[in-house]
Amino acid sequence: MDVRHPRSSDLAALSLGAADRAAPTSFSNDAVSAALLSAVAGYVDTAGFLALYGLFTAHVTGDLVTAGAIVAERLRFGASARLAMIPTFMASVAATALFARAIRRRGNAPLVALLALMTLALATFCATGVALRPFAKGPDEWSVMLIGATGVIAMGVQNTLMRDALRTLSPTTIMTGNLTQFTIDLVEILLPMGGGDGGEGDLQKRTRVRTEVTARLVKFGLPLGGFVLGAALGARLTSSFGLWSIALPTFIVGGLTVVAWRRSRMKTTVRTVAVPNT
Repeated sequence: MDVRHPRSSDLAALSLGAADRAAPTSFSNDAVSAALLSAVAGYVDTAGFLALYGLFTAHVTGDLVTAGAIVAERLRFGASARLAMIPTFMASVAATALFARAIRRRGNAPLVALLALMTLALATFCATGVALRPFAKGPDEWSVMLIGATGVIAMGVQNTLMRDALRTLSPTTIMTGNLTQFTIDLVEILLPMGGGDGGEGDLQKRTRVRTEVTARLVKFGLPLGGFVLGAALGARLTSSFGLWSIALPTFIVGGLTVVAWRRSRMKTTVRTVAVPNT
């Protein structure tokens, strides 16, 4: 009977495909990464708000509220720019989602590519803000709309990144849900629910619940703290340097891109297994 064993080159190809599919979809320290990305979102949102006459870049909910006020009260102060940010955000999310889908079709995880795309988008926001700042003399200027659009595009990429490649992490651009969960867990820690017979099984259950609640406090609390600190730092540096300040979050996301890329390379290293022919 002729038994054919797979060649080492075939095994290497199979190993490569498996390694690509197993490429990392997260970081080695998710809590720190979520805190850094939250700081970036808070920083960028505050920078845009201060430099672009109250325009929100990360907090699109604010633009939706403003759009409602514009329709109801016939406001004209920065109306065109704020209304334009909503379809801009949607287009950014749609394009980023299609980009991630195309990467997955090639058998790769989209994390590194999406982080690189976000770095490029933030760099564009910074460059556009610096170049067009002399023309941004009022909320209705075309330059404000263009600068704001680049910032909204960058935050659209981050929102898609969190929903796609980093879906296991807590949200980094919307803090309402994080604050809600953090408060609920804080109540559970400070005022634990009583009951039970006080036996060993009840004690173990309470210990398990407390451990789970503490883990959630860290998971949702670090992004909250990161967002607040990022917003404060963004306000300080943008007041001093204008939109040159966006260089800082650009470098932070660029650093996360490098970290994710190096981890991906380590995970996709192929070990060729020699199989003897018999």
